Amino acid sequence: MSETCVTVKKDTTIAGFLSAKDVKERLEGMLKEKTGTFIANLVSLANLDPNIAKCEPKSLMMCGLKATALNLSLDNNLGFAYAIPYNDNKKGITVAQFQLGYRSFVQLAMRTGMYRSINVIDVREGELCKWDALTEDLELKVIDNENRREATAIVGYAAMFVLTNGFRKIIYKKKEALLAHGKRFSKAFGNGPWKSDTDSMCKKTLIKELLSKWGVLSTEVMEGIKFDQSIIKETGEPEYPDNGSEDPQALDYGLPADLLADINNLCDIAGISDAEKAMKLGGLKGDLALAEAWRKELEKGLAGKKDGMQTV
Repeated sequence: MSETCVTVKKDTTIAGFLSAKDVKERLEGMLKEKTGTFIANLVSLANLDPNIAKCEPKSLMMCGLKATALNLSLDNNLGFAYAIPYNDNKKGITVAQFQLGYRSFVQLAMRTGMYRSINVIDVREGELCKWDALTEDLELKVIDNENRREATAIVGYAAMFVLTNGFRKIIYKKKEALLAHGKRFSKAFGNGPWKSDTDSMCKKTLIKELLSKWGVLSTEVMEGIKFDQSIIKETGEPEYPDNGSEDPQALDYGLPADLLADINNLCDIAGISDAEKAMKLGGLKGDLALAEAWRKELEKGLAGKKDGMQTV
């Protein structure tokens, strides 16, 4: 789709927008026999939530298309993918912001076939016995009475994964830190799932960090990270309305900006895919010596290719 291919009249409903001939033809070209179900689901979503019904129809459609591309359900009640109303004061309209829940990141990760296990849990008051961020030694004594545990305040969250090759990563953060992160990065903090399901959003924030920094990043996982908390333009590119946007293309992987820029440039020249590069950078865990060694390895490899071409 191009930016100018669809013109939306003011006050057009999502049902009216999707039933327009040009829109429906484009959807049929992309979704084939799934078009009817796609339209019905979006119309139902708008009918059930007056705030979503106020959203500019094109933005809601793009949320639906991205959820479909990731094979996730766009249903604010299921917690996989959300369409969150966001007031665009510059344009004077309400648009739908695409957000993923923690269940989506777990599901996208498991689809890679590279994870033996992955989980994220809340930690209640009195359950945390020990946490060492350096050794990742986490010791919990979980309250065994379910009712008593539910009545106990949440103080933090822990997330972990184990890859099929045995690599294991664990992180823990206090609830206050995750809430502060959400307030800083999401203008929808006082709305949508941050308000109605704070627990799930804290889990999402932690597991997203876990995967983006240390996980195996398949194309689907990278797409999920890239488009989370974005307004999806008709070109299919994300736009980040939030202060301090977490555009994954700006992830620093704990490395100096000049070193990361060199690595990105060398990877582009060498034809290394974004997914492969992200996996390698995540595996470096911010180790400056390892990053320098990889940069030199890339330079050596490119120099070897150049010499080989010159001697032919």
